[in-house]
Amino acid sequence: MAAGVAHWSYYPAAHDRLLSYIGISIHWAILQYVLGLPFMAFIALLIYLRKKDESWKRFAWTLTKAFVLVFAVGAATGTAAEFGLVLLWPNLTEAAGRYIYFPLYMEIFAFLMEVVFLYMLWYGWNRFPAKALAFIAFLGFLGAWYSASMILSVNSYMVAPTGILPAYKPDGTYLYAQGYPKVEVYIPNDIVPLLNVTKLHTLAQVDIVGKASNAVIVAIPSRVVQQLVREAWTGATLGQSILYKGGFFNVTTIQSLTPEQVAKLAAKLGVPTVQLAGKTPQEVLLSLPVKNVLDYILITTVKDIGYMSITFKSPVYLATLMHSIGAGLTVSGFTVLAGYALRLLRMPRDADPEYRRYIMNAFKFAAVFSAVVIAYQGFIAGHEMGRAVAKWNPEKFAAMEGTSEHILSLSRLLHTDKIMPLLAYGSLKAKLPVYDKIPSDYCICKLAGTPPVKDCRPPIFIHYVYYTKIGLALLVGIYGLIVALAAIRYKWGLIDRVLDALHIRGEAPHWALVLAPVAAGLTQIISNMGWVVREVGRKPWTIYGVMTVDVAHTMNPPSTAEIALVAAFFLGVLAALGYAAYKVLWIPGRPDEYQA
Repeated sequence: MAAGVAHWSYYPAAHDRLLSYIGISIHWAILQYVLGLPFMAFIALLIYLRKKDESWKRFAWTLTKAFVLVFAVGAATGTAAEFGLVLLWPNLTEAAGRYIYFPLYMEIFAFLMEVVFLYMLWYGWNRFPAKALAFIAFLGFLGAWYSASMILSVNSYMVAPTGILPAYKPDGTYLYAQGYPKVEVYIPNDIVPLLNVTKLHTLAQVDIVGKASNAVIVAIPSRVVQQLVREAWTGATLGQSILYKGGFFNVTTIQSLTPEQVAKLAAKLGVPTVQLAGKTPQEVLLSLPVKNVLDYILITTVKDIGYMSITFKSPVYLATLMHSIGAGLTVSGFTVLAGYALRLLRMPRDADPEYRRYIMNAFKFAAVFSAVVIAYQGFIAGHEMGRAVAKWNPEKFAAMEGTSEHILSLSRLLHTDKIMPLLAYGSLKAKLPVYDKIPSDYCICKLAGTPPVKDCRPPIFIHYVYYTKIGLALLVGIYGLIVALAAIRYKWGLIDRVLDALHIRGEAPHWALVLAPVAAGLTQIISNMGWVVREVGRKPWTIYGVMTVDVAHTMNPPSTAEIALVAAFFLGVLAALGYAAYKVLWIPGRPDEYQA
C-alpha cells in the first residue's frame, strides 16, 4: 500500500468484525424481503379490489407466502446476529442499554406487530373479506417499516451521533487543527465549577456553545471524548485520567468543598459514602471512577436532548431510513421479477390462458415496480444518503470518492469528481474533502500517551467497493427500465417505436427473462456492498466520535475455525431457505397446480 493511505492492518479487531459481518449480512439479505414483500402484497390487494381480477389476489397470496417464509427465517438469523453483537461488542451493548435503549425497546413491539398481522394474514386469507386483507397487509408492512425505523435510528446514531460537529466545510476548509470533529455534551452545573474552563478551551479545545436549565453545553473534541470513554471502560479513576494529568481540574474550588458537598456530589455519581471516609476533598475526587463521572454527564445529555428522541435526531437518520427501505423494495421487486421471468421461460405452449394471464400480470407488475423503486433508490434516497455522508462523515466521503493521489481514483478517471461537488454540496464551486489532507491521527488524544489506534482514516479500498456498487446499480437500473417499458409498451407510442428500433419486441423479451435472475442476484450484491461501505467506512468503529473499537469489542475474539463454523451454519440456513422456497412457492405455482 502506498504511503499516506490507511492500510487494512490498521483496522483493529478484524476477527470480531468478520464474524459480525457474516451474521448481519446474512440477516440483512433476508430482512430486505421482510421490508419489501408485504408492501408489494398490499399493492396487489389494492389492485384486486379495483379490478376484481382473481389473478391479482393469487399474486398477493404468493407474496404473502413468501413473506411468511422469509420472516420466519429472518427472525432466526436476527436472533443469532443479535447474540453475536451482544457477545462480541459487550461494552457497546452496555452503553446502548444505558443511554439509547428506547428505540431498541420499542422494536420489541414492532416485532410483535409484525408477527400478529403476518399470521392474521396467513390464517385469515380465506376467512376475511378482501378489504380486511388489504388493511391487515397494510398493518403488516407498516410493522416491518416501524421495526426498521427503530433499529436504523440506533445505527444512524452510531454513524453520526446527535450533536456531532464535522471537521470539514465544503469550501475546502479543514477544522482538525481547531479540534474537530467535536461532540456536543451537556455538563451538569454541579460539575462545571470543578473544571478549569479556560484551560480546557486553550489546551483541549473545548468550547462552550450554550446553556440549559441544569447544564452547560460544550463542544468537546471527539478524540477527548473517545479517550474518556476508553478510560471509563478500562476502570480508570479521575486521578489516572487525562482530566487530572492535563491539569483541567479547578484545584481551588475542589479544596473549598465541604465534606457534605463532597458526599452529595458522590451520591449523584453513584459512589458509596463508605469509600469517602478519611479522605480530603481532592483525594475523594481523584479516587472517583471516570465511568461514574462520565455516566452522570451522559445521562444529563440524553435527558436534555430527549431520551426518547436522541437517536432519531441523528443528522443522517432520515436519509438512512429512506435508503434502507428503498434497498428492501428494490431487492424484493427484482427477486419477484426473476421468479415470474422463470415462470415465463418454462411456460408450456398449451398452458391455461388464465394461468398465462396471471403470470404476465405478475411479471408486468414486478417489472414496473422494480423500475420505479430502483429509480427512487438511486435518484432520491441514494442522493440524500450521499449528501448526509458528505456533510457528517467527511472522512468516509473522501475515502468513497477516492480523493487521494496515492491510488488509481475511479472518480478522476471517470471525471465524476467534476460533478460530485454539485451533487454532494449543491454547488460546482464546492470542494471535495481530500483524503491525503486528513490527519491520520485526528482521532488520537495526545494527552493520553501511546494511542491504541494507528490510523484514524477509513480504509481507502472502500472507494473501489463504492464505485463497483454504483456501476452495477446503473446496469441493473437500465435493465429494469427497459424491461418495464417493454412490459407496458402498449401505452407508449413513441417508446414503442424506440423499442422496435432497438429490436426489443414483445412484452417479455427472451433476453430480459434470462437476465432477470442475474439482476436479482446483483441487487443483493449491490445492497451488501452499500452496507460494507457504510460500516467499514465508519472508522474507528463503533460510535463515530464517541467509542472506538478497541473499547467496544470483546477481550476473547473468535478464532478462524469458529468464524468458519458460523459461516457454514449461516450458509446452511440460506440453503434451507432456498429449498423451502422451492417447496412452498415454486411447486405450488406450477401450471398444473393453478386450480389448487
